[in-house]
Amino acid sequence: MGYRAMQLNCYCGQAPDRILEVGFTSDRHMVVHFWCSACSRVLFRSQSLDECEQACPPTDAEAETQSAAEDARFLQSLGIAGS
Repeated sequence: MGYRAMQLNCYCGQAPDRILEVGFTSDRHMVVHFWCSACSRVLFRSQSLDECEQACPPTDAEAETQSAAEDARFLQSLGIAGS
């Protein structure tokens, strides 16, 4: 599984010292709540689920195929036949 890191920066340009919370709103937005120790600010970053989907990296087809093969071998070792 590949991922792309979210770029979180304060207005002062510094990366957050710590992420306080990650959650979802009732109108389907992901919210990241973080703290900037450089300027002592509490910040929020919000993205719609569509924006989150657009930020996702493309699927790694080779990794998916390898993972499926490993899963099949594991299930076979348990005596579970693939379909």
